[in-house]
Amino acid sequence: MSLIDVTTLLRVADRAAYQYGQMKDMSSAIQAQGTAYYWETITATDDPDVEIPTLKPYEAVDNDLSPTQIVCGTLLGNIISGMEGHFSRKDSNGDPLQLGGWDGYLQAKDERVSQYFAELYRATKVSYMFAVHVFSEGDDKFADVSVAAGPTIVFTDGINYGNGSGTNPANGSYFAATQLRIVVGTMGAADLDLRLAVKDVNDNPTTIDVTVPAGSAPGDSISVGTSSDRFLDVTGASFVPAGSTGTVGDVVEVRNLKERQIVL
Repeated sequence: MSLIDVTTLLRVADRAAYQYGQMKDMSSAIQAQGTAYYWETITATDDPDVEIPTLKPYEAVDNDLSPTQIVCGTLLGNIISGMEGHFSRKDSNGDPLQLGGWDGYLQAKDERVSQYFAELYRATKVSYMFAVHVFSEGDDKFADVSVAAGPTIVFTDGINYGNGSGTNPANGSYFAATQLRIVVGTMGAADLDLRLAVKDVNDNPTTIDVTVPAGSAPGDSISVGTSSDRFLDVTGASFVPAGSTGTVGDVVEVRNLKERQIVL
């Protein structure tokens, strides 16, 4: 008896995450105000014979149809519980194939699932996964960096993914460390060699260098390091010693590089 392989498990998790993401988008669309919410339409009648019997139940509908409510009306939660049944199967020694369920498996394999999967898990289990096993689905800005006269670096701090603690809940505020990318706003005719001050996966301060090529177009994206270079926070930026200092007026952003694209 063998434990499921990583490729198969992530394929299952990503399909479920994609489906949940579609439900989340649908929820946002059908909860939109449109011409008017139900309660607004009823209130506008200014007729107690209409308002008294309908206003309260109609307002309840306006506040319903959340992703959690939609998901709980489907069998998508079986993706969570079915795999847990596999994890709890006993090996030849009588031990579970995987202790700790989904989180235990992801920790053992050093893998991560989508934020949407973690939200599905929350809706199904009414408990959080651990954030260290969950990558963000957002386009998250960690910092703004620009070159001012001098030349000097102007650094503006953005978000961070927390301190990397293994007990942080995947509640939308904390995420696993991520590879970073530079997104170009404006670039002049000289390379810009940046040294980013960052926090690694264990929240330890370190640095990593990246070159933004001269003449890069607005919106161009330059990966910082490799997929093994993952960080929780960007705390500062400076010029690389003896490197190119770019052009006054250069503007870039430091953003997350999503770990992978989820698909059906």
